[in-house]
Amino acid sequence: MSEKLRHKTAAIIGTVTSVPGYPKLLRVYLNNASPYWQAVYWDKGKTYRRTMKTTDKLTAYENAKVFYEMLILKKYQHPVHLQQHVISEANKPTNVKQPDHSFKEIATQWIARQATRWTARHAKIVEQRLAYNMYGYVANKKIQHITKTDLLRVLQRIEARGAYDIARRLLNDCRQIWQYAMVLDICKHDMTIGLGATLHSHTVVHQKAVSITQLPTLMKAIATYDKEDDEICCYALQLIALTFVRKSELTYAKWCEFDLDKALWKIPAERMKMRIEHIVPLSKQALGLLHFLKHTYPSDCYVINNGNPNTPINHNALIQALYWMGYKHKMTVHGFRAIASTILNEHEFRYDVIERQLAHSEPNVVRRAYNRAQYMNERIEMMSWWGDYLEKITPFSTLESC
Repeated sequence: MSEKLRHKTAAIIGTVTSVPGYPKLLRVYLNNASPYWQAVYWDKGKTYRRTMKTTDKLTAYENAKVFYEMLILKKYQHPVHLQQHVISEANKPTNVKQPDHSFKEIATQWIARQATRWTARHAKIVEQRLAYNMYGYVANKKIQHITKTDLLRVLQRIEARGAYDIARRLLNDCRQIWQYAMVLDICKHDMTIGLGATLHSHTVVHQKAVSITQLPTLMKAIATYDKEDDEICCYALQLIALTFVRKSELTYAKWCEFDLDKALWKIPAERMKMRIEHIVPLSKQALGLLHFLKHTYPSDCYVINNGNPNTPINHNALIQALYWMGYKHKMTVHGFRAIASTILNEHEFRYDVIERQLAHSEPNVVRRAYNRAQYMNERIEMMSWWGDYLEKITPFSTLESC
């Protein structure tokens, strides 16, 4: 009766045996339903099995040993871990060189992957930040061997020179690099956890901008800017005041983005901070400037160039021009956006229209993808009003070129 109730694949009593010279958790047994032996190994609550097509028990032992050793070598690749297990000399790994996962190598891989979502300029900034602040200390050190103390020392050196913002940005870069390394199974832990608490408190410093009452003086200073071989900065600053786009959006602007007949400037998504195409309605003052630039600085590529049409002006050229006019610590290029926002709000243009023209982030992802042309009629009217407002302050000498 008992013989009929027993499952046909259950091991015959007395045939389950340990493999001599190996851990007791490695065993072989003979299936009742077939003449084949099966190796079984239990490790940390998990069971591993392999059926061996042999009827000889000694051969089953040898196959079980190979099965066990290959399993252990796959699970525990580090030599220190392998010391805790029985591995025959024939199967021990010899002269196996561990991959050189240096910090610089992993950081370079991370930048290359992120670059598909970044602008070329931002990728270069991140790469330079790591090169100037990290590579000199840990570039060739294996990332899995870098400790919290190593990172803290680097961050403290940066803070010692007063570059608190760079320290926080670098920590954020490192956090993403370690998370990338963990995904690749190179690191087991994120060494950046908790380091943010050791840094100086971050104080938000808004970009400097002159007051509304000081704006006329600033616009007159720009209109009379006459630094030798740098006159184009005068027109670039006037254009950025009229359009209040971000600095990089103007300095890297190309003629192919402009439709002067329709008075529209379409900035492609890859050049925008939020990666959404942005449309800038052009006032008659902005059109006059653009026609003047096209005639005076002919180019089929960059709008703002210093003689070489294939090369934009230096990204610091506009702020240096403001410094030359005496506005250091008083005004920044980004400050034109703050000024425009303040004045347009004071003149009761709708908040949503202003924010859309400033290309500020839309919290709703679906709306963000479809609102590039939102409120277009109101934006055209608002930009026309803004051009007239600035012209009343200081007439644009290029208006007749429109």
